[in-house]
Amino acid sequence: MGDLTREQKKDFARNLYINNPGITQKEVAKRVGVSAQTICKWVEAEKWEKLNKSLLLSKSETLADLYDQLLEAKNAVKNREEGKRFMSSKEADAVLKITAAIKNLETETNVAEKTEVGKQFLAFVRKITDFEQSKQIASYFDMYIKSCM
Repeated sequence: MGDLTREQKKDFARNLYINNPGITQKEVAKRVGVSAQTICKWVEAEKWEKLNKSLLLSKSETLADLYDQLLEAKNAVKNREEGKRFMSSKEADAVLKITAAIKNLETETNVAEKTEVGKQFLAFVRKITDFEQSKQIASYFDMYIKSCM
């Protein structure tokens, strides 16, 4: 695994901070490999406290919006006079783009989703193992997330 860029570290830190209520900035800094002061600056500058805590929900909302747009395009063509029920090249292009966006959202597992699953897994691990083992598993998970970026 190569070194992460500053932007990748910031993305990783943001995911940790948002998806782990109660996590300290110091812990985020340690897991990401930056100073606590850097985390503090990022939190303040980008207003992480105000970010939506459910990144998965926003994905669901986006998918719903895209499906609504696709249905709207379909209905627009369906409601046309018989013999003129076809899409213009501009409309067809829009439908292709919407369809591609839906496919990407439905099939891509992004870092935020992996982080969410990891958070749930680590909560489970903490219940069945001791602190040191949990810490070690968390560090492995962090390495995995970094490799996905």
